[in-house]
Amino acid sequence: MSETQVTNGFNVPPDQDFNTVSFQGSMQQVLQENIGNYVIVEFLIGTNSLISRQGILYNVSTQFLVLYDEIESRYVVCDIFSVKFVTFLLPGYKPGQVPAESAPAPQFRPTFAPVLRDAENPDAAAITPSQAAYAWAARRTPPRS
Repeated sequence: MSETQVTNGFNVPPDQDFNTVSFQGSMQQVLQENIGNYVIVEFLIGTNSLISRQGILYNVSTQFLVLYDEIESRYVVCDIFSVKFVTFLLPGYKPGQVPAESAPAPQFRPTFAPVLRDAENPDAAAITPSQAAYAWAARRTPPRS
């Protein structure tokens, strides 16, 4: 076996290169590009049970991923084939933290979300469909009895 990485007594195989034709667009490539970020990973157990684990993404392999749980000071090795969803938090943030108002918002817009304008305020900034639906629901008055 080739050299292993050792951190605080925890050994993992050396990093793999997922920037190849066979791994382009794979879950492994996406995860490897985000090593060091805080993630929430959901796993399918059996046919209909989802469980989640969260922590700092520490390592990614073809068959597993490793999360570091800061609260418990432990490493969790997870099966890559049962991963169904991965939630990436903003760099430097953990669950429950609210980004400071002075922090710049991410400068991207999903390509699949159409840009809408507020009909009541056409000079307002563009909003996403979910923001428009929320604004409409917030303006709606409850039905009279």
